[in-house]
Amino acid sequence: MAGVAKSLPGLSSIAGAVLRSRGGEEVRAATLWAKQPVLFFVLRRPGCVLCRDTAKKVYGARGAFEAAGVRLACVAHEWLPAEIAAFNTDDYWPGEVYLDADKAFYKAFSEDGKSVRRQSALTLLNPLNSAWGRIMAARKNVADHNTTGDGTVLGGLLLVRAGEGGVAYAHAEKTFGEFPEIEQVLADVKAALGQ
Repeated sequence: MAGVAKSLPGLSSIAGAVLRSRGGEEVRAATLWAKQPVLFFVLRRPGCVLCRDTAKKVYGARGAFEAAGVRLACVAHEWLPAEIAAFNTDDYWPGEVYLDADKAFYKAFSEDGKSVRRQSALTLLNPLNSAWGRIMAARKNVADHNTTGDGTVLGGLLLVRAGEGGVAYAHAEKTFGEFPEIEQVLADVKAALGQ
């Protein structure tokens, strides 16, 4: 399975996380996957052109994920109401979005499970940085984007099996906007669930 992390985060690192819905309701993370697997899009920044492009691709494949029995949800590490409102639309991610104020999902990607992985925005000063190719491609799909918020926190994808089944798949963003193609994600998710 290409793109699968060498070591998967432990379920305990995220199960107890208290998330907040757009409506303000507090939700214990484990309740989201109590009955079915959930693929979490761990969002770097809601206004980011790369993040919006990835969100469109992941949510655009919702039918295929649902056919595999997988629910989709997104977590954000900061709650900028106007940015979340612009992101949580039919254009990008019309589904569930939660605030992960303690950044539990973000910390799950780190080696020690306690720190948040970051990348310096200064890396974008290098015109040969691979992110520039992704940015140019994303701009063809995403007309409305901005740089509001902390874009240095790296995100990724986490698939959690139903109940106490644990984390089945993880893709940690290594550089800005670095995600596998959606077809590969879907194949990896199905393989991780034994389908």
